[in-house]
Amino acid sequence: MIKSEKRYLLIDGREFVPSRLTGIGRVIMGFTDALQDRGPVYDTVLAIHDEDYVPPGLKNRSGIRFVKVGASFLKSERRLSLLTREADLFISPYPKLPVFGCACRAVNMVHDVLDLTCPAYKRRIKTVFDRYRLKQGLIRADLTWFVSEWSRQETEKLVGTCGSNPRVRYNGIDARFQPGMEEFMDDIIAGYGLSPGYILVIGNGKPHKNLGVLLEISTSLSRKLVFTGVPDVNRRYWQKRYPDEEAVWIRHVQDKDLASVIKSSFCVAQPSTAEGYGYPPLEAMACGVPVIVSNIPVLIETTSGNSLVADTFNPASWIDSFNRLEQEQLYKEYTVKGLEWIAPMIGSKGWKKHVADIRELLMEGT
Repeated sequence: MIKSEKRYLLIDGREFVPSRLTGIGRVIMGFTDALQDRGPVYDTVLAIHDEDYVPPGLKNRSGIRFVKVGASFLKSERRLSLLTREADLFISPYPKLPVFGCACRAVNMVHDVLDLTCPAYKRRIKTVFDRYRLKQGLIRADLTWFVSEWSRQETEKLVGTCGSNPRVRYNGIDARFQPGMEEFMDDIIAGYGLSPGYILVIGNGKPHKNLGVLLEISTSLSRKLVFTGVPDVNRRYWQKRYPDEEAVWIRHVQDKDLASVIKSSFCVAQPSTAEGYGYPPLEAMACGVPVIVSNIPVLIETTSGNSLVADTFNPASWIDSFNRLEQEQLYKEYTVKGLEWIAPMIGSKGWKKHVADIRELLMEGT
C-alpha cells in the first residue's frame, strides 16, 4: 500500500512553448491534470523553461509546482538530472531520459520513431545521437509507454528492444473536445476567414503528412479544403509541387479556438503516410465530426474501424470517401461510431491507466 505522505513526481515540461500547444504538450497537460484529479498523494513538479508558457489550466492547481531549468539544452539537461536526486519518480513525455543520468525511478513515452526512420528527416549526427538516447532510455526506464501498438513494433524493429516493461497506452483527449455549439463559434471561425462545412486537415505539413494527395484533387472537391498548422516554409514546399491547388492555408489556429474550428468542419481528413498516434482524428471524433484517414496501420489501430479509410496514395479513393460522407445516413453513422469509440478517452478518465501505472510503480518503491 502507498505510504500516506505525498510523493514527489518530476515531469519534464519543457515542451511548453509560446503561442502553441503541441501534441506532446497536450500529453503533459492532460496527464498532469489527471494526476491531481486522482487524489492528494502526488506532489508534482513540472520542469519548465518559463512559467509564462504553461497552459492556464495547470497554473492554479494546488498540487503542482514549477521549476525553471534554463533554456539551453545542456543546462536544462543537467538541471533535470540534479532534480531527479530529490524525486520519487521522473516522467518523460519523450523516449529519452536526462543526458546526465536519472537518479530515481523513471517512465518514458514513445510517440513514434519517424525522425529516425523517415529518409526525409534524417540528419546524420543528430539521428545517431537520438537513436542512442532512445535505446538507452528504453533500457534504463522502469516503464515505457507506447502511444500505439504500431509505435511499439516500430521501435523494437529499429533498436531491437521495446524496454523491459513496455505498455501500450492511448493518450487521453481534452474534455473541451465534445459535441455542441460553442458561444461565438461563428465569430471565431469567421476570424480565420472560414464558413462552416469545409474539409479540415490539421498538422505541420511535413512530407509524411502527404498533403499532395489532397492538393491534387482540391479543384475537384465540392467543399473548401482547409489546412491548419502548416508553417510558411512547408506551405511553399507543397505549393511549388501543386501550383494549381485551391486550398485555404491557415498557419496557426490558437489552441482555444481549435475545438470551434473542428466543430465547424464537414469532416477531418488525415492523409499521412506515417504517424505515431494521430491526435486530430480522435479530437474530431470527440467533437462529433466524422473522420477520413489514410490506410496506414497506426491510424486504423487508433480509430479502430470508426472512421472512413482511403488509399494513402490514391486521390480517387479520397474523392470517393468525401462523396460517401455526403450521404446523410452514413454521415450520422460515423458520427455516432466516433463518439462511442472516443468516450472512454475523454478528460481525466482517458489517463486512468497511466495514473494506475504510476501508483503501481510507487507501491513497488515502498
